[in-house]
Amino acid sequence: MALTTTTNITNLQEKVIGPARMTLKEDQLVIKQSFDIIRGRPGMDDTYNSPKLPGVTAFGLTEGVDMSAETLVDSNTPVSATEVGVAVELTNKMLRTVNRDEFLRNAGKVMGSAINVKQEQDFATLIDGFGTVVGVDGATAILGHLSAGQTQLRANTEPINPAMFPGISAITTPAGWHSLVKQLYPTGSGDSHAPMTAPPSSVAERTLARYGPAGVYFGTPIKISTNLVTSSNDVRSGVFHRKAGLIYEFMPVDMDTDEHKLGRSITLMMVMDYGYTEIEDGFGREWDHDNTSPTS
Repeated sequence: MALTTTTNITNLQEKVIGPARMTLKEDQLVIKQSFDIIRGRPGMDDTYNSPKLPGVTAFGLTEGVDMSAETLVDSNTPVSATEVGVAVELTNKMLRTVNRDEFLRNAGKVMGSAINVKQEQDFATLIDGFGTVVGVDGATAILGHLSAGQTQLRANTEPINPAMFPGISAITTPAGWHSLVKQLYPTGSGDSHAPMTAPPSSVAERTLARYGPAGVYFGTPIKISTNLVTSSNDVRSGVFHRKAGLIYEFMPVDMDTDEHKLGRSITLMMVMDYGYTEIEDGFGREWDHDNTSPTS
């Protein structure tokens, strides 16, 4: 086999790579977009070093008495990038039986989506790895657990200050959102953490006029993902600040073609190089709850 140039598929950039990158941009990468992302530049190593300074303490002073100085030493958290890839083989005979241009565009989208799913499943392990848990396996997802997560983040020994509040996200599954929506938009039943009276009709109109979650709980957006870590009938949702984890995107999505079998087929190969790690455990809370699909 010999690596071929992009001339093997006319306008490869437009027909395959373009749709793939559009997919990477437009797909719902809710987990990835909720963490801090560092993108590699030319000259950077495939391991990114994230320095962290310790906290210092201020003391009251006595006039004429020298202050005691603390030694300030940073710690380092390395994030090493590794390759993730997907490949598909297209025979020339098959390409003659379909609309070639449209098929190649769809192939790019499918490959881009495969990379997306892999990324989201990888980054979901960061949420599953937070050391403190709110919620309970087997129990329904409730706003009380989300609120507890918010409160714990703000009261942590290394607190999230008010300026950082917009960086907090809550991510749950479709089943979790189904449980929460009954509390966010109740019928006036007076459920826990819900008003005694129903919200104005305009709230329901804004919610029901779009597909997907529209919930914001005291400034924290509630996002949906089907790629969270599950355990039996339970799921590891999360409430966390974007600085809780770091994603190092060393190499963006890249594509090559490989022609083989005496030119009777072409393989499309898409590769991405990234790494991820937890940076501050206190900035995240794992949120455990039941993930059973609802019937009503």
